[in-house]
Amino acid sequence: MKAVYPIGLLLLLLHPCHLIAQDSARKEHPLTLNGYIKNLQTFTFSKDFKDIITGNLLHNRINLKWKPRGAVTAAVELRNRLFWGEELKATPGFKDRLRNENEVLDLSKSWINSKDLLLHTNIERLWIEYRKQKWNVRLGRQRINWGIATIWNPNDMFNTYNFLDFDYEERSGNDALKAQYLLNDFSNLEIAANLSFKKNKTAIAAKYFLNKWGYDMQWLAGAYQGKITTGIGWAGNIGNASFKGEGQLFINGKDSGSSFNGTMESGYVFTNGWYLSEAFLYCSEGLAGTVNDWSKIDFSPSPVKLMPTRWNIVLTGSKELTPLLSVRTSLVYSPGVNLFILLPSFSYSLADNFTADLVWQSFFASLDNHFEAVNHLCFLRIKWNF
Repeated sequence: MKAVYPIGLLLLLLHPCHLIAQDSARKEHPLTLNGYIKNLQTFTFSKDFKDIITGNLLHNRINLKWKPRGAVTAAVELRNRLFWGEELKATPGFKDRLRNENEVLDLSKSWINSKDLLLHTNIERLWIEYRKQKWNVRLGRQRINWGIATIWNPNDMFNTYNFLDFDYEERSGNDALKAQYLLNDFSNLEIAANLSFKKNKTAIAAKYFLNKWGYDMQWLAGAYQGKITTGIGWAGNIGNASFKGEGQLFINGKDSGSSFNGTMESGYVFTNGWYLSEAFLYCSEGLAGTVNDWSKIDFSPSPVKLMPTRWNIVLTGSKELTPLLSVRTSLVYSPGVNLFILLPSFSYSLADNFTADLVWQSFFASLDNHFEAVNHLCFLRIKWNF
């Protein structure tokens, strides 16, 4: 009974959440609540579709923010996940994979942890912020979002994310201290440092942001896990097309060399409603040639290595077919490794704040110099926002 207590508590919270949200609109209540509940069904197929592994995830998020009249704001966000199915049984150490290494303090709890069922809660955000005139200081578990581009973010050195993980909209956080000073209406200076008990895990950097000539521009410099790092980023337009880019250099030392991640992307909206974009990523630490073993292609990103492959191109097209139905397709290709990923998806609005999504991911690669399918994943998701 104690193990299922969190689920019951979350369901009870839903009703007051709605009431507080309404009351906030009328009386400007300092305490606000929102979040979502979603169910994700996963089907993993073998390359020839002869074998299948299923997985299930019931996912709830509760966002609580306290904003009284004054200079202080605080927030707590909980991520509650219930896993079951064959995927859980077939993955050794499944619970350990849920750990975010950027979180110094382990604020998670496994209420149930068996071969068939895993109920896991983690405090994803826990911060307090002081804002006064030109100053903004935030301490605690937070997301430090320094990225400008859409697909890959070399400048996002504190919170690297995997673009294939479509179900994690909030992205990971970091136990850190961040301070921002507004120089004027068009520029600011920001300094951030993660909190770590290990010397080789520390990161500290400064970012200068400027809007000029119709472009958002930024420069970064700092230290990341013993490496000196510097980077640039920009976002603007060339005609009616968007143009964004980021670059980040890591200098390891005299004998260790350096590494670099750089991306550029552009997007255009046509008169018929189609949005087309293209993006390019160079990752110096990535693989440049074909491999014999698929397990050597690891999609777990880090600031130094955003992709397992060195050269990467992605083409994306999306359109709202009807007011309720939208479609999106991305094609990812990595020359040299000859890796190809097909990513079509559909989203349908069932009702207000209630959506259904169908997402497909197919992976192809040259293994032993033979181009073949590796595996296929199908995701069915229903999401309700409150």
